[in-house]
Amino acid sequence: MWTLSDGTPPTHLEYIMKIDCAIGALMLLGTSAWASVTDDFESYTVGDSPAGIWQDASSFIDSPTNPGPTVSVIDTTDASGAGTQAVQIQNGIGTSGGIIGHVGLSSVRRFETDLRLDQRGNGSNPNWIAAAGFFQETDQTDFNWMPQAFVYATKNSNRFRLFVQNADGRGGANRDFALGTNNWELDTWYRIGLEVNSETGVFEVSIINKETGEVLIESSRTYAGWDSAFGQFDHITINDGEYGANPGTVGNMATIDNVSYVPAPSTLGIAGFGMVITGRRRR
Repeated sequence: MWTLSDGTPPTHLEYIMKIDCAIGALMLLGTSAWASVTDDFESYTVGDSPAGIWQDASSFIDSPTNPGPTVSVIDTTDASGAGTQAVQIQNGIGTSGGIIGHVGLSSVRRFETDLRLDQRGNGSNPNWIAAAGFFQETDQTDFNWMPQAFVYATKNSNRFRLFVQNADGRGGANRDFALGTNNWELDTWYRIGLEVNSETGVFEVSIINKETGEVLIESSRTYAGWDSAFGQFDHITINDGEYGANPGTVGNMATIDNVSYVPAPSTLGIAGFGMVITGRRRR
């Protein structure tokens, strides 16, 4: 515990004032890690990249072949046909485009986003239209080689799947889980939810068709032989990628809205702010 200048412990009020000052300083610093996130993208300027927590996915790739900005805020319509602002991954070809946010650590956390698949690329696999989930930052040259857990839309089978890499480095130990037989469709809004227990390697996935209200997927998957050291996910992301030997001539495109990240309730106190302070910004 910290003490006053004369060596005596602080009173409760003095302790609270100290915490308030630390939080205020944190806000002034504008660091990029957040304890929880809710963003409908309505506060940003159309045509710009989203600010605040968000960084361009290309910032987490040392030599991007699809350099940023890879996204922009657009005017569009939501699942009910009402006007809304959202973030669209642009028609680029090459390394991943999208958005990434730095969040505080938690043993259990849930990430949700509205996602509309706008355009299917024509390159060879591996090639995904959009992926939403977590990764753990390491010193790899591309965040796609870092420990991760993504719900993604496959390009060829029109299915949603769960990809988990429980190791660091390209080609590390991974599992690619099927998530049922429901097909996705272009120009349709989905609500994607991914909850992970970083201690046990249990993943809960939910996918809802927002236009019909139909629950397409509600599934639990367990990673056998899970190593929690590679499950310390400190970033959330929605991204695409054209990584095949033939990247194609048409890029993937998807639109993102109403993002939510919620850690376990026990982490929303002072400990969460402590983790925020450690955040750093790439590039």
